Amino acid sequence: MNSDSPRTLSSSPSADCLIIGGGVIGLSLAYELATHGMSVTLLEQASVGKAASWAGAGLLPPATVGQAVEPQEQLRALSHQLHAEWSIRLREETGIDNQLERCGGYYIARKAGEAAALATTMSQWIEEGIAVERISSDELHRRLPPLATAVQARAAYHLPDEAILRNPRHLQALHQACQQRGVVFQETTAAIEFQLQQDRVAALVTNHGPFTADRYCIAAGAWSQRLTDSLLAQVGFSHAAKTPEIEPIRGQMLLLNGGTRFLPTPLNEGPRYLVPRQDGLVLVGSTVEEAGFDCSTTEEIACELRDFACELVPRLQDAVVEQTWAGLRPASIDGIPYIGAMPGIANAYVAAGHFRSGLHLSPATAVLLGRMIRGVDVDFDLSPFRVDRS
Repeated sequence: MNSDSPRTLSSSPSADCLIIGGGVIGLSLAYELATHGMSVTLLEQASVGKAASWAGAGLLPPATVGQAVEPQEQLRALSHQLHAEWSIRLREETGIDNQLERCGGYYIARKAGEAAALATTMSQWIEEGIAVERISSDELHRRLPPLATAVQARAAYHLPDEAILRNPRHLQALHQACQQRGVVFQETTAAIEFQLQQDRVAALVTNHGPFTADRYCIAAGAWSQRLTDSLLAQVGFSHAAKTPEIEPIRGQMLLLNGGTRFLPTPLNEGPRYLVPRQDGLVLVGSTVEEAGFDCSTTEEIACELRDFACELVPRLQDAVVEQTWAGLRPASIDGIPYIGAMPGIANAYVAAGHFRSGLHLSPATAVLLGRMIRGVDVDFDLSPFRVDRS
């Protein structure tokens, strides 16, 4: 729902919770809160589900609930479990299939340094109880016949529990499920500033006037820090205090049409990957660029990504380039997302800074923060994710 008319500030809140940001984190939180009977308004400065969440590849690295020890591992494990549950529930509720599939994935390294780094990563995953199978380069070729014969892997691993989903369809399903639960959407609505009364947010001023709610959550991705800085400044937090630090990291993507699906699983090499879709499309990504809030694409990167894809899988040389795009990932300064209450403010929360894992971590983030917002026992150590951590 769009609205271009300003709202007048009333004494009674217009919603139980106002969420700022219409990406996968904001949508998941809205869905979770509405599922538990809360009234939710979601504001998005552009269009819902069309920013970084849409731009990703839909990769869901493996995780296991049983042996995860550290809170970050537990967050990943909980999300991995919830994705399977949410996929079924969303399909039943909306008829939209997000094409979640546990297809496994391959990780390779062709250089000595990259092989050492990959081995370290795999050792960490093994310690978390994740199934990891090391295979030879010859075995890799036997399992992936489309792989170029010239590709000689110094290290190759198969992770049978890796999954993928089609993130644009997942976002569509969340959007529709939220609408069915009565979530009010306000698109093209930019947050400007918060109005405070003592230690509580009384209203959020936007380009379409003020909006009121009982509770507020900032989930604006790469744009979150401006809002958290503004809010904390009003309650006297100095610049020296520990406050959220989130910067945009651009990732460019390329979409190729291979005709029919001939890659059974994703293929990962360093920060880049090939992700097959069921209809023969192949996603090629991604870059990690400090480009500010510039979300444009470059011909140079598009060529690099295509060369990377064709070098690994020569069959893609004949594939048609369907589209190129870029997204701005919200990267926290320490690589850990911010999930929790805003310090010094009784009714404000934040869920941002998930970097490349926003889609993967979205259901667990929504469930845990949703419990906190609803005043329910969280039963999970969220201290590593707190806003004012050192």
